[in-house]
Amino acid sequence: MRAQKSTRSADKLLIEISSEEFNWILRYANESSPVYLRLKNSIRIGADTIAIPCDVAEAEMLLDVAKHFCPPAVSKIDHVIKAFRDP
Repeated sequence: MRAQKSTRSADKLLIEISSEEFNWILRYANESSPVYLRLKNSIRIGADTIAIPCDVAEAEMLLDVAKHFCPPAVSKIDHVIKAFRDP
């Protein structure tokens, strides 16, 4: 799990979750939400790992979806958000 700041004006995070967690969140994300767009623009970085680049607001929305539909991903997402805010 990594939190990264981009060199552009917007701060970016990189959230890494398992493929299974990713599929659960994607299944329940509303197709018109920013979370769904972030999920669709994610990157497979390992056999069972998906990286989701997003800003803090998108990460918080992702966290809310995970709290309802994929509790195992909550601690990973929350950890990245906290590490980003308090480096």
